[in-house]
Amino acid sequence: MANAKRSERAQTLILKLAADFIERDINPKETVTTVTRVELSPGMKEARVFISVWPDSREPEVLGLLKEAKRDFYEYMKKNFKIKYMPVFDFKADGGERARQKIEEILKNSK
Repeated sequence: MANAKRSERAQTLILKLAADFIERDINPKETVTTVTRVELSPGMKEARVFISVWPDSREPEVLGLLKEAKRDFYEYMKKNFKIKYMPVFDFKADGGERARQKIEEILKNSK
């Protein structure tokens, strides 16, 4: 139970710090990038950070920028996230968010 709470707190903090980093250091023009969720491996050795990008056409560009800034992000996390062993971070597009948006659009248009 304690590990679950620790993991949940870590996920919440990683989500906030990743959003701050993207806004401060990446911030591609004319793009809205949202950190939608974070998944941590059981031992907290790996963290997948899922993002949603609008417009969708800019998603590959933003993911590329994040990949290039991976070392900077790691240093930012070391500075702001006090943890014994820092997880390895991987940024992914959140396909679930895109599907949700399509469903919302279909429902909106069917009214």
